[in-house]
Amino acid sequence: MLLIFVAACTSTTQLVGVWQAPDYTGPKDFKKIAVVALSQNESNKLIVEKMFIDRLNFLGYEGVYGSSILVPAVVKKENKDMIEKMMKEKNIDAVIILSLLQVKQGTQYVPGSGSYAPGGYYGGYYGYYNYSYNHYYGGSPGYYATTESIYLEANFYDVGEDGKIVSSMQTESVDPSNIDDLADSFSYTVLRELISQNILKKPEKK
Repeated sequence: MLLIFVAACTSTTQLVGVWQAPDYTGPKDFKKIAVVALSQNESNKLIVEKMFIDRLNFLGYEGVYGSSILVPAVVKKENKDMIEKMMKEKNIDAVIILSLLQVKQGTQYVPGSGSYAPGGYYGGYYGYYNYSYNHYYGGSPGYYATTESIYLEANFYDVGEDGKIVSSMQTESVDPSNIDDLADSFSYTVLRELISQNILKKPEKK
């Protein structure tokens, strides 16, 4: 991957569930892809959508804010024909819908600096004892820290195939420092998987 497509986040996002339509072949010649983040927090929604859009633009697609098209007033009417017409008028080829599944709190043991590490000193017994004593008793104690795991879902739809879902994945992000960090890690993981599934094109080397 090129440098701009590498995640710069401090948190880690990993895939915990992946599904792909078995009869779908790609990559197709998508040009415009809408991104829709489902969130009641308008600021967070725009941050996540923008991160995906920036990365899609780098990959050679035109990423657009799908939330400006799939507005609640239209979606609540459950008018599929109206939505499809709007997509065609905007020349949307595909849609990525992102949603929060759940947030889990947990605990993790963080070892102190005096925890066991093999291969410290290979001299006589005194040297070994001296090294081990200072390493073990001179270190800081371990402790339990609270962790937060955020589970998100991303679905990719091909508008040209009657809005068919062609890929779905669930991710876990551990202890993101802020929404920007989460958006960075999440978007990188999702788009990298879509590339590996041959749904999106690989970035061209420059």
